[in-house]
Amino acid sequence: MSAPAKNPSLIVGIDLGTTHTVVAWAERDADPGAIRVFPIPQLVTATEVEARPLLPSLLYAPVPGEAPADPFGDAPFVLGEQARRRGGEIPGRLIASAKSWLCHPAVDRTAPILPWGADDDAADLPRASPLDASARILAHVRRTWDEAFPDRPLAEQEVVLTVPASFDQVARELTVEAARRAGLSARLLEEPQAAFYDFMRLAGAGGLDALLARSGGEAMVLVCDVGGGTTDLSLIRVARRADAANDGPPVEVSRVAVGHHLLLGGDNMDLALAHLCEPRLVGAGEKLDPARFGQLVLACRAAKERLLGGASSDGAPSPPDDAPVTVLSHGARLVGGALTTRLGREEVERVVLDGFLPEAPRDARPQRGRSGLVAFGLPYERDVAITRHVAWFFARHAPGSLGPTSLLLNGGVFRARRVVERLAHVIERWGGPPLDVLPHADPDLAVARGAVAYGLALAGRGVRIEGGAARGYYVGLEPPAGGGPRPAVCVVPRGAKEGSVHAAAGRTFALVVGRPVRFDLFASDDAREDRAGDLVPLEEDRFEALPPVAVAFDAGDAARARAEGGKRAEVRVQIEGELTAIGTLDLACVEVGVPAPRRFRLAFQLREDGRGARGAEGAGAAEAGGGATGGAPAERAPARPAATPGGKRLDEAREAIERVFGKGRPDVAPREVKNLVRELERVLGERAAWTTETARALFDTLAPSARSRRRSADHERVFWSLAGYCLRPGFGDAGDPARIAALAPLFAERLAFPQEARSWQQFWIAWRRVAGGLDEPLQVAIRDLADPFLAPAEQRLKKPKGVKPEALDDLLELCASLERVPAGRRSELGAWILERTWTDRDARLWAAIGRVGARVPAYASVHHVASPAAAERWLDHLLREKWEGLPSAAPAAVQLARRTGDRARDVSDRIRGEVERRLVKVGAPEAWVRAVREVVAVEEAERAAFFGEGLPVGLRLVSE
Repeated sequence: MSAPAKNPSLIVGIDLGTTHTVVAWAERDADPGAIRVFPIPQLVTATEVEARPLLPSLLYAPVPGEAPADPFGDAPFVLGEQARRRGGEIPGRLIASAKSWLCHPAVDRTAPILPWGADDDAADLPRASPLDASARILAHVRRTWDEAFPDRPLAEQEVVLTVPASFDQVARELTVEAARRAGLSARLLEEPQAAFYDFMRLAGAGGLDALLARSGGEAMVLVCDVGGGTTDLSLIRVARRADAANDGPPVEVSRVAVGHHLLLGGDNMDLALAHLCEPRLVGAGEKLDPARFGQLVLACRAAKERLLGGASSDGAPSPPDDAPVTVLSHGARLVGGALTTRLGREEVERVVLDGFLPEAPRDARPQRGRSGLVAFGLPYERDVAITRHVAWFFARHAPGSLGPTSLLLNGGVFRARRVVERLAHVIERWGGPPLDVLPHADPDLAVARGAVAYGLALAGRGVRIEGGAARGYYVGLEPPAGGGPRPAVCVVPRGAKEGSVHAAAGRTFALVVGRPVRFDLFASDDAREDRAGDLVPLEEDRFEALPPVAVAFDAGDAARARAEGGKRAEVRVQIEGELTAIGTLDLACVEVGVPAPRRFRLAFQLREDGRGARGAEGAGAAEAGGGATGGAPAERAPARPAATPGGKRLDEAREAIERVFGKGRPDVAPREVKNLVRELERVLGERAAWTTETARALFDTLAPSARSRRRSADHERVFWSLAGYCLRPGFGDAGDPARIAALAPLFAERLAFPQEARSWQQFWIAWRRVAGGLDEPLQVAIRDLADPFLAPAEQRLKKPKGVKPEALDDLLELCASLERVPAGRRSELGAWILERTWTDRDARLWAAIGRVGARVPAYASVHHVASPAAAERWLDHLLREKWEGLPSAAPAAVQLARRTGDRARDVSDRIRGEVERRLVKVGAPEAWVRAVREVVAVEEAERAAFFGEGLPVGLRLVSE
């Protein structure tokens, strides 16, 4: 991160919104009433520039031959109003909702995946990652600001950047990184707090006194901020300060609670309206393609804003009765190719009121399990009823109150008087105190202005909202041996003050030196008060799994341990946590029991395979695993428990590996080489019982002797059998990236004994087992080698010289497991396999097609998924097959036709309906039928064949 300004003269607030970006500012010594909005210069036509208070948070990629002006250095994209206008006219070239993508854990947020759903063969289309798109918007703000204030560059000012209160720590760190890439050092502020700062700025001391008078001396304010991408809920308490006679403000304001992350906002309303309009444009049963549906969503957004905007402002003109909704034709700008309908104001209000703000008693709970509106790859909230989320939030965090005393609303949707009245009416029916709906002036600007007011409050020029950490943070531990809920230790309690360091006192962890260690991290916004060091059970409805954090102890630790005569030394540490001044979470391991303790910062693992790693642990992890998706329970060996690192049996197992693969020993018989795996099972127990920690320890013993695999054919075969098994699935442990990096060069060396079919088989199986840890370039290299041997003869692909691989069925299974290969090449592989099914009813072929065309990847980012058109071609052939005697047919059909709710991935309703009927006919499990019929989460068992055993965390609690 760039260094903060030493002597900033201005405070600048930036609301990086899903729909718009707004900038406000003030002199550091100004009164809150002096805050001004910075009109952001932007293209409004291909050649005209205009400064406007709202910058649409959109990036448009011009088509070839289009040559818009680029006065701000935004190329290859156009930003702002011109991006909105052209994005609505040309399908598939607009990046929208980058902020929502920034908090989507199922994709690689640093990969160029946007515009979502764009054709893979669109070579002229520039792409951007969610992180890059956010950084580009901020960079545009910085450049235009610097041009307007050359003597006060933005990088030298105090910048406050707002984020949803519900953003987890990963999304916050990515936001900070986007600012850094734009050349800015920023402090984060939660958006509902910013909205309340703006209210306090406008209300002044007299307004706060009046608020307290109306509330009986203490106000409990519910802040409901419905933005373009999220619904953000916060509770804020306002009371008279007990020591009001002393210097300082007469009132104290504190944030009591924030809600869960809800990807639910104006975008969802636009989607609902688009689904309403779609049949009018194309007829019942027909659908627009993803690009044109994106156009329709934008058109519905514009109509919604016209029809709802201004209806609650006194003196404002009444909105029209209806508005046009138009979608232009593909590749044409002719009016004759357009599709048009109209949306009525009452119609829009009905969709918003009945669908998003229905009646909801105080004890209402959001519906779970079934899908709500989903599109463009974003996992929108399943229950779109904002009122039910509001009721559940309030009941959880104010269990002793029937309702809030006051309601502050923010977001463009609340410009509509009937929307405000509906939400207030729902809350009043809870039976609480009379509800005071606070005035909200210009919700589009409130958050940016409030961010500046916060900066002024930090400088002593206004009331500051207290509150500390909105969530508590916990590290997962090993599950109890006798079963029961997995425990976790609190490392940062909810409400922790900014800048205060918390240690999990009395909880000491033993970490093996010389290699990285991963911790599973969880967050909870539950109202219960845990202290740092408290041990609590991980209950699913209270805790949210975050990406794991990791720490690596330097190699000097291992060297010192060996010098002291120990084979595996351990460092004893406590975990410390701190809520930093910029609004992010800082976690670290700190040595205990030494004169000069060292501090090792824990870093979030943000690769998309992180979710797979946690999921793979699932319910079957032998030790602490935790996660939401993936994996099946690992079978346990009944004879004896697996060895743990540091134990005598593990040392014996290492010695067995070193005898075979270490420095040449004349007393090692050929049979000892062949029986190595059997010997390891004798020492450690059956392989199915080996924990990931044990397996990785065996790999770490084997890998340094990789060259020894060339001693004999048996050495080579056993090496690949053991290496692949111990490193599967290629991720899950903090040291796995380094292990994969050490293993990767061996692929190019291939086999020393290429005439051995069994060695080829273990070679391919090993790479399949670790496929989840292989990056895209290595996966593509594997395909480059394999394709000439898998492609139909008429393709005439040139085979590499000197390579005559065997076990081609295992090679095929490996290639089907390479999910990071570009989607076009994966589709090509599927077509080759399909051709083989015409003459071969081998069940493995359809199993491979199911993997290649799966709608939900096992470990890769969802942008790698093969196109729906390819999946439909394969399903068309599969539906003609006789499924009797073909056990892979039904599972493959489910993988290919599974409903995700993402128009860019889902097959057509017609094909999906045929698959559903066929599954019912053959008596497939109801869960399979449901997965095709509706959007349901991938179950643990569904990933079992891919992930194998669980991946436990590399820590153990050694003292309390």
